[in-house]
Amino acid sequence: PNRSTSKTNALAFGIYTRLPRELRNRIYTFCVQGSYDNEVIVRRTTTAQRTTFSHLIREYCGLHAYQWIEDPVASYIDVKHVGFDVAREMLESYYWTRTLKFSHQELYLLGPFLGTDSFGLGAVPANYARRMQVLIQPFSYAVLLPEERLLEEDNCCRAIGELALAHTAMEVCLQIDLAQGSLDDADYESFLDGASHFMLQIVGVVESLKANGLRIRIKSSATWDEKDGNDMLLVSNGVDRWIAAKST
Repeated sequence: PNRSTSKTNALAFGIYTRLPRELRNRIYTFCVQGSYDNEVIVRRTTTAQRTTFSHLIREYCGLHAYQWIEDPVASYIDVKHVGFDVAREMLESYYWTRTLKFSHQELYLLGPFLGTDSFGLGAVPANYARRMQVLIQPFSYAVLLPEERLLEEDNCCRAIGELALAHTAMEVCLQIDLAQGSLDDADYESFLDGASHFMLQIVGVVESLKANGLRIRIKSSATWDEKDGNDMLLVSNGVDRWIAAKST
């Protein structure tokens, strides 16, 4: 193992000292690319790991099937394997090339993730991440008591506002999941006004982020893994509802 680590360090040192940054970036991009795609779900680490967050990627496991696993790339962006300088540049390429995804239940991670140097390499995602996808479920708070619902909605809007930490030309997609879940049609209609009000709050946050230079858009879809959605038609000039254009 020590001999293997020594050879890896020697190779990394040669790459860093002999190649220009443009060529090094090409090598890093090849090394950190996903085997299935370049999407990464970010979650709070639940096991003893050296990083604060888990990075989950798709792994092919049969025809039209995949599973989510811990991204193996994170394990070899390590000073012990490739030295500090190469590990730092690999991490930068990792953030550049990946689409970072956050579920509705983990919106509270947005701010901590963007501002945390979880690899200990002096590189925070806010400075390097270029693509982010955030899932919003407007009906997830529908069954709560009014006071609890308003509190959760405010927390959600504050979490989205943390995207202002981004210092790069990051592209953010807020993906609105319009699925009604366990709500029947009658409940869906009764909770629609509340969800509409919630969406208007989000629109306000989005407009503020746009004013500060963040490239952010809102898309609607029925499922978390759906690649495409339809642009939401945001009605703001005195109209107190939003309209989601969905394909039939």
